[in-house]
Amino acid sequence: MKSIFNSLLIAVALFVSVGAYANDKTPKKTNALRSEIVELIGKKVPMNAKENFIVRVSFVVNNQNELVVVDVISKNKEVNSYIKNKINYKKVSSASEVKNQEIYILPIKIKK
Repeated sequence: MKSIFNSLLIAVALFVSVGAYANDKTPKKTNALRSEIVELIGKKVPMNAKENFIVRVSFVVNNQNELVVVDVISKNKEVNSYIKNKINYKKVSSASEVKNQEIYILPIKIKK
């Protein structure tokens, strides 16, 4: 019985330690890409917002270094459409910072 308990304890310890090393703790350096996306969108979004809100843009970078918008989520459908039209299939020069075909989520704050 004691050997089963020890084996189980070792298995749990191994499982926990492997899981801890599997996570990549280093943040991705995507500041240049973020700046480029914000520049494509523009400083002023031509919408009448009554309050500040966050837009979450999900995108991938394809093999041609183009942004491909997967989803835009916010309260304002006009803003969703505006942002998608501004950045979808636009070439970016800082695409070397990210992996192709990996989904990224970029929160953007829209101020009134």
